[in-house]
Amino acid sequence: MSPTCPARWNGAEVNIKSLAQLRSLLFEMEKTVGLVDLSQNERDVLYAINEVSQGTPRAARSDAIRNHPLAAAIPQATYHRALKSLMQRGLVAHAPETRAGHYVVTDKDGS
Repeated sequence: MSPTCPARWNGAEVNIKSLAQLRSLLFEMEKTVGLVDLSQNERDVLYAINEVSQGTPRAARSDAIRNHPLAAAIPQATYHRALKSLMQRGLVAHAPETRAGHYVVTDKDGS
């Protein structure tokens, strides 16, 4: 299949050009909120934390983050390096008043 041919995805046709435009839009949004300096793994872990976090404050359990589709394929050691890097950058912190393995996204990320 050529890159310009529509592909089938869950019963819908997906045009590679449309995906490229969507990826460009995402890149511009990541630049706007200052995420372009993060590695792809760091961004994926940050996105996963945002999607699985709940409660007040919005905390995410480590196992829920690891099971999210964006983080599930990341090797364990790489996942932990990405999480540690996000914490060092001040984008993620340990959730207050919770057991170990609970994380919150800080206000610094623009979410």
